[in-house]
Amino acid sequence: MSASTGCRIEVEPRPPELGGGWRLRLIEDGAEVGGGIFPPTTDDPEAMDAYADALTAGYEWTNSRSRQ
Repeated sequence: MSASTGCRIEVEPRPPELGGGWRLRLIEDGAEVGGGIFPPTTDDPEAMDAYADALTAGYEWTNSRSRQ
């Protein structure tokens, strides 16, 4: 969490019955203000490309909030 903005991210796995991948939550001052779904990019369950994409998007968001 960025102490100056109260922003944080959460990246959680999605259940296989929902297609797998990862869910990104963007949280500001305790409220979810956005996010996204990052589906698996391959059939390999060990592949972490979607997780890395979610983290990158989350870090870009927190960085943009700290510059405001």
